Amino acid sequence: MTDHSTLPMKRSRRTALVLMGTAPILLLACSREPEVQTAEGLFTSVEACVDKTQNPYMCRQAFDQARLQAAETTPKFASVNECESQFGQGQCGTQQTAGGHSFIGPLMTGFFLSQMLNGRGAGLASAGGPPPVGTTKGEPAFRTAHNDWLKPGPSSAGGATALIRVDAQPDRAMTVRRGGFGATSARRSGSFGG
Repeated sequence: MTDHSTLPMKRSRRTALVLMGTAPILLLACSREPEVQTAEGLFTSVEACVDKTQNPYMCRQAFDQARLQAAETTPKFASVNECESQFGQGQCGTQQTAGGHSFIGPLMTGFFLSQMLNGRGAGLASAGGPPPVGTTKGEPAFRTAHNDWLKPGPSSAGGATALIRVDAQPDRAMTVRRGGFGATSARRSGSFGG
């Protein structure tokens, strides 16, 4: 005669083994992050940004972010002539950091705009409306005397920021990029110098 009290125990052990065997697969599936896409653009004015994105609020937000960063990230020079040798005639001037320190550096001539996109490739911000917090990022752009565009790169260990060259055409439709967020920035209203 069979002892039926052991049958449920055998089923429980079998179920536990099956669940343990699938746990790594479940964990792997849960640990994969969804692919992040960003729309990025380089603009010389808020108006040019609005023309391409149809979103004045987003363009203004990105420009304001870029303007706040500009004095903190721009290179400092000993003289206007030294600065203009790299950034061009009339593209340099006396500026002030948030801490109140004056210096000579290049003027912001544009801004990079990055906007996170949802899974369907559409912007998280509705046309003309405010985007959710943290979905739009703006960074200052500087044009060199040779018409190259530069933006702040990653900060070094000492906190200093170097400008890096960016291959982007100003005032064009935004391009979509897969990967992390924050590779580009935005600009302010009005035309920039030069």
